[in-house]
Amino acid sequence: MLNKLQIPRALQVVLLTLLLTLCGQARAEILVQKTPDEGLQPRLVQAADGGIHLLYFKKRLNRPAAREGNLYYREYLIDEKRFGPAIKVSSQAFNLQTVAISRAAMAISEDGRLHVMWYLAREAEYFYARSNSDRSTFEPQQSMVEEFREGIDAGGDIAAFGSQVAIVWGAGELTQEAERTMFARFSHDSGSSFGEELRVSDPALGACACCSLAAEYLNEDTLVVAYRSAIDGIGRHMQILTLNGVSAETPSGRYQSLQPLQQWEATFCPLSTNDIAASEKDEHWIVFETEGRIVEMNLLNPDKIALAGEPFIETRQKNPTLAFNPQGEKLIAWGEAISHSRGGRLNLRFFDAEGKVADYELEEELHIVDFSFPAAAALPDGDFLVLH
Repeated sequence: MLNKLQIPRALQVVLLTLLLTLCGQARAEILVQKTPDEGLQPRLVQAADGGIHLLYFKKRLNRPAAREGNLYYREYLIDEKRFGPAIKVSSQAFNLQTVAISRAAMAISEDGRLHVMWYLAREAEYFYARSNSDRSTFEPQQSMVEEFREGIDAGGDIAAFGSQVAIVWGAGELTQEAERTMFARFSHDSGSSFGEELRVSDPALGACACCSLAAEYLNEDTLVVAYRSAIDGIGRHMQILTLNGVSAETPSGRYQSLQPLQQWEATFCPLSTNDIAASEKDEHWIVFETEGRIVEMNLLNPDKIALAGEPFIETRQKNPTLAFNPQGEKLIAWGEAISHSRGGRLNLRFFDAEGKVADYELEEELHIVDFSFPAAAALPDGDFLVLH
């Protein structure tokens, strides 16, 4: 008969501590999936209660040349680990915009309503629709821009905080990018009504005509807008504009100093997009493209700025998305391809709570559908969801 192994008490404590430490370092799982319904251009929103909400475009006919379709919404059912039924957002069908800069945007307000904004190039028009509080249906879409619609050439963005909702867009003569500016409308009643169209950026900086932007509330009275300028037609830098006093309809703006990785001089239009997300510490971060490489930066501490990671091959990185989980871990995903209409190969980086790159590789080579891009969100249990 074998004797039982006797482990000294001190060693037992060491082993137990090591076990607890290893358990505490359990890494989040990354769930990579195709967008439901063979959908395109997914946008994921993480609500304050942990809910995950998906907006996407679905073509009416499943044919390569087909373009007409509608925007749809689905809620992620956390316990069942799947998306719920589709709910139509747009009241009227429209043609898919084949470049990422024309993508739709979505935000959620305190009352549970979803707020969606999208852009139609041919009509040079922005539309808005909001859901009811239980997100079972959407109100009829409405046109949002009348006075400042000249030269509309890319999608805007929408943000919400409490009962505040903001829509932001760029406009101005297309041949005079150095004179284009950012505009906004604000709602203080969860989208029931919006104020007048306001110019909010510095005209001396211009605004890239065919570049997307990102907007996010830092609090009820402060909105940050990240957009690409067009100084003298070539200074296509990532500008960080903070608007204070937005709850009173008289916002005042200030710009951050530019870091080297925010600067991009180009005579061509990059057709770039960016994304903003908040960490578990309520620190807001942005991911954007500079000279074909994805950059991450802390919005309130711009000294925290770095390249997200190298590409698989020497090609362009574009259309980044960003998410944080409750443990402070971070995921950045993007596409890699030269063509503006190609989705490209999916790439991503996973960072631990200390901000260090973790050893993670996709199990297979995944390609994003043409005219689309990735979207990321963190689930309440700490895992990440990536759609393409």
